[in-house]
Amino acid sequence: MKTNLWRFLVVCVVLALTAPSLIGCQPQPETTTEAQVQPTEAPAAEPTLAGAEPPTEPEPVTLHVGTTYIWDTANPTFGWYNYNLRNLIYDTLIEWGDIDTFEPDLAESWTVSDDGLVWTFKIREGVTFHDGTPCTAEEIAWSLNWTIENEIETFSFYLANFAEVVALDPTTLQVTLSDPVGNMESALLLFTWILPPSVWDGMSYDEIMEFEGVAAGIGTGPYKLVEWVEGEYLILEAFEDYWRGRPAIDRVVYREFATDDVMIQALLAGDIDVIDMVPGPGVQSLESADTVEVLIMDSLFIDELIINSHENGTQPASLNDPQVRLAMEYAFDRGQIITLGYLGYGEPATTVLPTSMGDWHNSDIKPILFDPVEGNRILDEAGYLDTDRDGIREDGEGNPMEYRLYATDSASNARILEVISDGLSQIGISAPPTVMNEDSLIGLYPDFDFDLIYWGWGLDPDPDFAMFIFTCDQREEGGWNDSGYCNEDFERMYEEQAVTVDQEERRELIWEMQQKLFDDRPYLVSTYYDNIQAYRSDRFTGFGLGCGDILWKWCFLQGSPIE
Repeated sequence: MKTNLWRFLVVCVVLALTAPSLIGCQPQPETTTEAQVQPTEAPAAEPTLAGAEPPTEPEPVTLHVGTTYIWDTANPTFGWYNYNLRNLIYDTLIEWGDIDTFEPDLAESWTVSDDGLVWTFKIREGVTFHDGTPCTAEEIAWSLNWTIENEIETFSFYLANFAEVVALDPTTLQVTLSDPVGNMESALLLFTWILPPSVWDGMSYDEIMEFEGVAAGIGTGPYKLVEWVEGEYLILEAFEDYWRGRPAIDRVVYREFATDDVMIQALLAGDIDVIDMVPGPGVQSLESADTVEVLIMDSLFIDELIINSHENGTQPASLNDPQVRLAMEYAFDRGQIITLGYLGYGEPATTVLPTSMGDWHNSDIKPILFDPVEGNRILDEAGYLDTDRDGIREDGEGNPMEYRLYATDSASNARILEVISDGLSQIGISAPPTVMNEDSLIGLYPDFDFDLIYWGWGLDPDPDFAMFIFTCDQREEGGWNDSGYCNEDFERMYEEQAVTVDQEERRELIWEMQQKLFDDRPYLVSTYYDNIQAYRSDRFTGFGLGCGDILWKWCFLQGSPIE
């Protein structure tokens, strides 16, 4: 569910939102590539008597998913994109169900000691990986220890407080923490994929990071990866031995489209069955189709304007001035951004935690409304004046307030950047919009060589991750901090909330942290936007809606074909 520029950076610069030795002693497998593993084919028909009709095999139920980007890599140790796809392949100890619920997954149940330090998990019996090897408490302990020891970037940070992980017997896993935590069920285990030692044991760190191919997709989830052609398609097949039972949908085929418009036409024509994320402009045409159901659901998505806050970044000195950032807030027209960029499918944002996170969202923080007159007043009082009457203010040393404004090259981002640029121009700041491909944008890191970037996050249901991305050590190469923000008071609060078990005390800390970020403005959070999906209601039915994403495993497995 997570998406961010910084996560994708890890792929290109050792990768970033992001990595999770060796207790098992199993031999290292041969590396498997797409060329070596092909989609499962039905066996050749047996010979029949002359004139007899051969038995007909039922056609597999195949669901086609349309998307403009499938994922970055099959390797989960540095793959940051498409968490709903990865969640169909891998299991975790505890599963994120509906948007605010957490369900038993590989762990049937669990208990915690009175001091909060020892967690004991009852592991399901009879679970196997896609390659047929067993998944008991022993393999799970190996996977968690391997994740910690190899510092797997995508999820090892969730296990930073794990002091010891042991299998007491094949169905009992014991985790000892260095400090009590208040979010074991709601955060730490939701994205820590359990990986098989039969694939990963014996690899060096470099080998782990270079490993590609279908074998990297071996897990215990309801679907197994059988083929991926980058930029074209990906095929999943139902896992016959999945512990919940074989899924009702036999195959899931992801197809990558160059544009949203082509993808929407493919759904209307019946060439695909689901659109992963429907852009706002496509909603009306899809809602008018009798065979298509459009779903507009709450999400944990936020979009924001990142303001370079690194002390060694290349941004102009004026951008570090809190008064300049406050003035920019008054020139930030969230209403127009939502109208033109999201076609109204979202709400104006205040803090980094969306309203869909319930009590974690600091509702005391009120939005600053678009008011360029107030923005101009603030800059006048701060001494930023337009002395040469060219429409652009200068700082005290005569440097014009000219900022670089970037985003990736989509039609909606182009519209949003125009709104942002226009608002800033009304307070005497020049920020010409520039869109570019992701590779070019990523190339601006890790030197923090930018001023303003429009980007977004898909957050965890627990607030820890949204706070974690502003911590100081995450500014390092391979970290999650995309703004360069670092503040001692914020750091102290983050460390305190991480070991606060009482939920009301923790909520108060999280609210205080949101206020700190709101005041310091490493982000101007623009929008809490809806997740819009669409599917062919003449072919499939029953998908759960509580996840905010019908492709998320908990809700996807409720779906079935129409008979």
